[in-house]
Amino acid sequence: MDFFDTLGETVASAGKVISHKTKEVAGSTKLSLQISQEEAKVKKAYAALGEAFYGDHAEDMPEQYAIYAVDVKECLDRLNALKKDKQILKNQKRCVKCGALMPNEDKFCGKCGAENEILVKDEEPEEKEEETAEEEGETRVCPSCQAKVSAELIYCPECGEKLQP
Repeated sequence: MDFFDTLGETVASAGKVISHKTKEVAGSTKLSLQISQEEAKVKKAYAALGEAFYGDHAEDMPEQYAIYAVDVKECLDRLNALKKDKQILKNQKRCVKCGALMPNEDKFCGKCGAENEILVKDEEPEEKEEETAEEEGETRVCPSCQAKVSAELIYCPECGEKLQP
């Protein structure tokens, strides 16, 4: 019987050690998760602070932060250039005034009438099959330049003239 009593005590003791270690690991894991979450919050707050500071001081950046401001400006410029390239590939651009999407070849925004730069792809085929407004749905004719335009537009994309409703 002595053997079984000793075996039982050994198993019970090992169980207590395992239970204690499991609680330690679980507690450590829980704390590690909380630490990671707080570090993520701090990182997000730093980013928001930096963005706000850059927005407020982009033109009068203190000298000790100028190197960071230059990096941000260069990244923003590259980002804007990439977005513009993507829009050109999709044959679209955003109106400089209202932000509406419009075809690259339109000189005037069909929504607000603002004049816009015509964007051209670098490697455009010489002969391009033109899409007409008729292929896109209902059309009407601009009274000023006689261009066929989509019925939903308020301004002519060719001449900028306000269209009759």
